[in-house]
Amino acid sequence: MSKQTPEPAAPRRMSFAQKLALAGGAGAAITGLAAPQSADAVPIQSTTLPLSPPATAGTTSWDIDGDGTEDFQLRNLGGNAASFGNVGAAPSLARFVVPNTITESGFAKLSAGFNISATMPGFSFFPDPEFNSMTRFGNIGNAAAGNGWAMGDIGYFGFKFTIGSGVHYGWGTINFHGVTGGFVQGQGFTLTEAYYNGVAGAPIAVGDRGTAVPEIDPASAGSVMSLVIGSLAILERRRKLCGSAADTAA
Repeated sequence: MSKQTPEPAAPRRMSFAQKLALAGGAGAAITGLAAPQSADAVPIQSTTLPLSPPATAGTTSWDIDGDGTEDFQLRNLGGNAASFGNVGAAPSLARFVVPNTITESGFAKLSAGFNISATMPGFSFFPDPEFNSMTRFGNIGNAAAGNGWAMGDIGYFGFKFTIGSGVHYGWGTINFHGVTGGFVQGQGFTLTEAYYNGVAGAPIAVGDRGTAVPEIDPASAGSVMSLVIGSLAILERRRKLCGSAADTAA
């Protein structure tokens, strides 16, 4: 009696519906494809803005992360001038980014994409506590003017501050509005937004809000998806034709 050797099991064919589902999963992966965000990029928004100096002589405190520690101060100097300064005492030790050429006070005007970190070619953090003259008698203040600012400007500045014992780097947007929009002469400017890196010691790029992760264009992804589904449909049709031909030959 001859021993029959069982034929190897034929590979399990996937139905068209299963292939379509698989393609759908691939399409979802394609449309969601993005460059992985660096572990060092954890932008956190300061929720204590917007802020301006008070309408009368006095000081407005800016607590960047809302932990109860004053980091910077916005001052109305008697109704005709406004300044923006940092708190020199621990635990904040907040400082502004300034050009290396600055020897007194400074407030650098930065471009989007500028990398704020411990080392910045041509720039640094001013080592001492300082108060920068932002506006004066309706005009741009000396410290701001010396760093390229003008009335009407809306631009970026950089800073650092401490949370606990860690140094965090950040960027902000300032609006030099003068007395427009209902503001009085001694207010002069408004901090409109700011973000800082939640990772101590890690850099942050000016303008990084944590949402600038590149994604595939949905229209392009749709074309890729259509190509995948179309190809599967052609393969399925060929499989059925081959199956019909094999049945006729038998």
